[in-house]
This record gives sequence, structure tokens and C-alpha cells, in this order.
Amino acid sequence: MGHRILVVDDSPFIHELAKDILHREGYEVERAMNGHEAMVSIGQNPPDLVLLDIIMPEMSGYQVCRLIRSDDRLKDLPVIMMTAKDTQKDRFWGMEVGADAYVTKPIEEKNLLETVASLLKEARAPAKPVGRDELTNETLKGRADEILERKLLELTIINEVGKLLSLLDKPKILLQSCLQLVSKVIDFDLGVIFLAFPGADFKTVAIRTRNVPMKVSKKEIIRRGGESLSRERESDRSGIASLTTDLIEDSEIEGNASRRPSLSSLEIVLRSTTDVLGSIMLFSRRKDFFIEDDRILVEMIGVQLSILLDNLFLLQERDRQLLTLELDKNRVEAILRNMGEGVLVTDWSYRIIHANPLAHRLLDTDGGELVGQVLFDHVPKDIFSILEKQHIGEKDPTWNIKFSSVREGLPLMASVAVVDEEEEQTLGLIILLRDITAERELDRMKNKFLQNVSNHLRNPLATLKGFADLMHGEMYEPATSRQKEYMDSMESETAKLIEIVEDLLSLSRIELADYRFRAEKFAVSDALLTAMVSTQGIAEDRGITLRTDIPEAL
Repeated sequence: MGHRILVVDDSPFIHELAKDILHREGYEVERAMNGHEAMVSIGQNPPDLVLLDIIMPEMSGYQVCRLIRSDDRLKDLPVIMMTAKDTQKDRFWGMEVGADAYVTKPIEEKNLLETVASLLKEARAPAKPVGRDELTNETLKGRADEILERKLLELTIINEVGKLLSLLDKPKILLQSCLQLVSKVIDFDLGVIFLAFPGADFKTVAIRTRNVPMKVSKKEIIRRGGESLSRERESDRSGIASLTTDLIEDSEIEGNASRRPSLSSLEIVLRSTTDVLGSIMLFSRRKDFFIEDDRILVEMIGVQLSILLDNLFLLQERDRQLLTLELDKNRVEAILRNMGEGVLVTDWSYRIIHANPLAHRLLDTDGGELVGQVLFDHVPKDIFSILEKQHIGEKDPTWNIKFSSVREGLPLMASVAVVDEEEEQTLGLIILLRDITAERELDRMKNKFLQNVSNHLRNPLATLKGFADLMHGEMYEPATSRQKEYMDSMESETAKLIEIVEDLLSLSRIELADYRFRAEKFAVSDALLTAMVSTQGIAEDRGITLRTDIPEAL
């Protein structure tokens, strides 16, 4: 036998149409003409699925669905709402009261069968029968009215808690106002909200007393709240106990001894979307004072308060992050302000969005503000060529451009870096400005020095070498071996001095990246012999004899 489906509709035509469609697929179909008949049938012999019309006499489909969902024995029963009104409002209310799906009339066969098959495939706890005394017309109407009243109460509580939204920036007043709201609907002698946000270094304990002040220990209340939170979070109790306590109380609580706070208590947990935040605890000196309805009311308030506290936590986290960003911003600004280089930062349109004091001085703005101005009013447009290279793929960390300030002609060096996104979208530029007046003076002095070396050292050495060559080749009398040795040494040393001068003059080529080093092999023995010959005359004058002992391998 197939699944049993109860079709609830006061229209015989709709019933027969649904029955015909479902029978062909092997389903067993039963019928109820109104909401009361439906609840009796469901309670006595629960079906596998209910196909429920909305507009019916005696009891609407919305009321039937609420009754089903409010009963633990029937709450998992699949329910499909059907109505001729295909409006967003009907769909919303159908889902709000607990319907699993929604179909419109006239019934479209494919849609109905797919929806039924989908719901019947889900793993759900089977519905259980309900006692006959709970299915009388009066009892069902009473339950429907009770559910409606509870829903209205819930909406009222949501509205009242919603009024506290303006107190998110005043958490102490928020918690006391919430305890005051609880006191309007539930009688208690002592109310406590225990709160510890994840990651916080303090816990907040709000206390409100009613009737005659209770002689209890604040330490005991705080200890109990900490134990409850540790248990819910499955964490070490000492961690919460070690947090600093921010105590909020509307009146002084008498007593300091470790007494039990009451004969009866009620506690509900406050949960955010990600963690346990704390609890609401109510105490009474009267034994077995709190009832189940009190718990339901506190849970309603607790759910709404948890939403507020979740928002409060997000606001506090946002404020902490903003404070961190502000501190980081201040640190960065302090660094930029005291840098030994001028700093300009632009946006994607090359409008200046930051300029440190040194940048103002170097560009000689005469007290004017650089921020908001176009970059190219103050630096050369040669930077455009950098950007063109960037776009064609010639990427370097920075480019250097020399230019003179617009007003005073101060020589400056600009180091330009392009700031890109991952998609290679240009976000802006960072430009470091440096006064190169001293560098230009050094260049001038260096050039003068090299000119002096060229004129007063290289030229005389060249003349000296020429005379040495002349003496070596045009002696009137044959030179002795000693004379010939000395002339060879003088010629060699003069050539070395000329080579050193040439190397010194090559510094300018090094700066232009036009200098090349070349490695060559040489005989160590030749170098040592040359050194000995060049120093032999001085050694003999001082009575020193020079000898060489060089291995053949060298």
C-alpha cells in the first residue's frame, strides 16, 4: 500500500481532482471538509502528508498548520498549503505558520506530484496519535486562540525589545532596561543578566531587585553565572572567573556571605549566531515559584535580547577595528610627517590625496594646500611615460625623474611607484621627493676634480712616459745592464700611473652604467718580478737585498 495523504478542502471538485492525480501514482487519499475534521483525522490516524487548503469554514488552513506545528506528536508531519491566491503574502504566511511547500489552484499535476514526492523522501519522525479529548471542537479552538495569543505576545515582546535598539551605544542602560521589561511580565525577587562576549577581557553582570531586597552574595551570583557560561561553552571555569567584572545594579544588594540566592530560580541561555553570550537568571524566595509559561516568556525575551547583543558585539568589534585603523593611520601619518623625503600620494585620476609637510616645502606651495590639486601642476608630465611603460608590461618597482620645482627652480629627484590592483587597475601613484642640491654640488666638485686630474696629472705623466721611451731608444752610448733595467722599470711604472689615472677618470662612465670589468689570466711570477724590479733601487739604497723564490707552477 502506498503513502496515505489527507486532502483538506471544502470543495468536492478539488478533492476529486487531487484524488485522481494522486491515485494514479499509487497514493492512498483521504478527505476532510474543514479544519476541525482535518485535526480529528490527523490526531486519530496520522497520515503521511497533508494537502491543506487555506480558506475553509470554522478553521483556516493557517490555524490548522499552527496546531500541527505546536504539537510535539505531530510537528514533523509534512504539510503542503494550497490556495487559489497566488500572492507573495499568502506564500509568506503559509511558510510563517510552518508549511513545507505551497501549490496553487487549479492544481498543476506535475508540480503537485514533484512536491509530494520530494517531501515524502525526507527522513522525518513519524506522527503519533492524539487523545480524543484533545480533538473536540472547543479544545481545538481553545488551542488555536492560545497559539494566536502567544504569537501576539511574542510580537509585542519583539516590539518592546526593538525599542531598546537605540540603547546599543549604552550597554549598561540596555541591560537594565531589559531586566525592567522582564519584570513587567514575570514576578521575581532578583533578576540577573550575566554577559561575557567572546574574546573580551571583562564580564558584565546586571542586577535588578524587586519587592523586598534579598540578602544574597554578589560573589555567589557572579560565580553561578560564570559556571553556567563555562558549562554551555564547554570551557574552563577559571577562564571566565578571571575576567574583570563590570557590575551594574539598580540598588545595593545586602549581604556578602556565600548564601544561596533563592529557593527557586529560572535560567535561560543567551546565544548569538556563533557563540554563547551569557544568561538571564531569575530568583525568588518562594519555593517552586516559576512555571513553564514564565520560561517561555523569558525565552522569547532572551531570543530578542540575543539578537540585540549580537548587534552590540558587532558594533563593539567595529569600534575596536576603527580604533585600530585610526591608531595605524595616525602612526603612518606620523611616519610620513617626519620622513626625510617629501611624500605625495594620488588617486587613479592623479589628484593628490596626501602630501606631507616636506613635500609642501620642496614644491614651494607658498602656504597653499596640495591635497585636491592635480599632480601635473607641480611635477613633470614625464611621469606619463612611466605609466605607458607600466601598461605595456615594462614593470619596475620605481622610476626616478629629475626636475626643478615650479616656483623656485629647486633641483628635485622624484621616485615614482605605481599602485596597482590584482586586475592591474591603476589605483594611483606614490611619489618620494628629494632635494638634490647637495648632490649636484658634489657632481660639480667631482667634475672639477676629474678635470684637474686630467690636466695636471695625466698630461704630465704622458710627457714623462714619452721622455722615458726616447731615452730608452736613443742612447748615444750603449746602456749598461743596470741602466737598461732602471729605464725599463721607469717606463713600466709610468705606464701603471697612467693606467690608474685612466681608471680614476672612468668613474664618470661607471655612473652612466657604461663601465665594463673584464677578467684576465696572468702569471703571478711575472707580477712578483715586476714588483721587485720597481722597488730594487730603493732597497739597494737602504742596504736591502731582494730575492725571489717562485714555484714553477706560478
